[in-house]
Amino acid sequence: MRAFVVAGLVVFHSAVVFASGTSWFVNDPRPSRGFTVFLLWGSLWGMPLLFLVAGMSAQHAMRTRSPAAFARERLGRLLVPFAFGLVVLVPPMFYIARLGQPGFHQTYWRFWLSFLNVPAIARGLLPRGSWTSGGVSFDPAHLWFLYVLLLFTVALLPLLAWLRAPRGAALIRRLAGFADYHGAVVVWAAAIPMMAVEAAFGPDVNTGGWERAVYVFPFSYGFMIAADPRLEDALRRSRWPTLAVACGATGALVSGAGALSQPGSGLGASVPPGWSALQGLAGWAWIAAIAGSAGSITARPRHRQNTANRPPAAPEPLWQRAARYGNEAVLPFYLLHEPVIVAAAWFIVRWNAPALAAYAALVGVSFAATLALYELAVRRFRPARLLLGMKPRQPATSERLAWDMIRDTPESRTTSAQARDDRQLRHSGRTAVPLSGALP
Repeated sequence: MRAFVVAGLVVFHSAVVFASGTSWFVNDPRPSRGFTVFLLWGSLWGMPLLFLVAGMSAQHAMRTRSPAAFARERLGRLLVPFAFGLVVLVPPMFYIARLGQPGFHQTYWRFWLSFLNVPAIARGLLPRGSWTSGGVSFDPAHLWFLYVLLLFTVALLPLLAWLRAPRGAALIRRLAGFADYHGAVVVWAAAIPMMAVEAAFGPDVNTGGWERAVYVFPFSYGFMIAADPRLEDALRRSRWPTLAVACGATGALVSGAGALSQPGSGLGASVPPGWSALQGLAGWAWIAAIAGSAGSITARPRHRQNTANRPPAAPEPLWQRAARYGNEAVLPFYLLHEPVIVAAAWFIVRWNAPALAAYAALVGVSFAATLALYELAVRRFRPARLLLGMKPRQPATSERLAWDMIRDTPESRTTSAQARDDRQLRHSGRTAVPLSGALP
């Protein structure tokens, strides 16, 4: 799910170039309202769903780490790429935007020195998510997700540790037991905090079209959902009603007076509180519908795998290998995708081509270039992996054993042990034989 959302950001941010009512680094001179509708829909669920998955990831990570070790790991995997991105990845996007302004002839390095006005950044970045550097207003672009997620992780760490303690775990079990019989009540009650906070503060185009405080709730929900499968079952059972509500609320947002004329990809800051609350409802409904549908899809192959009598040496399915590759590439891909889109859009918007053709070209070129950068310049090199928030590279056999341990099923434990014994026998020059044929 995380890889799906991050890959979809290429589709989303490429559409910003061609949408009407948006002000981005690069904009097509012939904007289209259809792209604006697409952006409104995507902003309702894209980043909140990413925070939901981040909460699930935190639950799994804390199963094998103490709270202090978890905090240290998140600092290394979020703070380091955030600082690297501010220095290396963000300035080129703003420089390209300035190149489109008449009378701008500054060299990149001189612009870079004025851009990284550290005192000005420190005064505005953490409290507001934007700053004034070199006399011009900037923001951390797509890197806002990293520091907001890091802030949530540190601030909520006592709560997360308590939820994993006996009393907190008992509370989640009681909630999951209630969801067994009243799943719809639990699912719809989760929308109320998001609606209330969004109505109180309004959306923010600098943080994915949502007030950043709203992201606390999908992050916390993801942490609890990953703690008890009965909560995931409640999402699966409610996926069709939530999808219907999501479509209806989105239609109301799109058709609402002035909804498309606001700046940015989501609702503007001046919309009435009722519309902001409707955004909170639509956003949660989309999250619940997508997560429930994804859980329904993945439950079927997992059931077949557990019930089928597959031999221990059966090859790993292609979709599992692709999912593991995508999961490892998520953070570097996220960091690299927006600078690549801006650079590619600088050339593509100058084509004399229809908007849909130019958009398709931008999506294809940006996705391929971002994946190529990850594969050729990041994945194989330890310093690059560290700077972009990846774990040190491990041998494929260790990765496979770790994956089996995470699944922690009896079948996977048996397969892992047998594979480990076979490797030890091969390394010692012997051949494994059945017990019935062994010599005394």
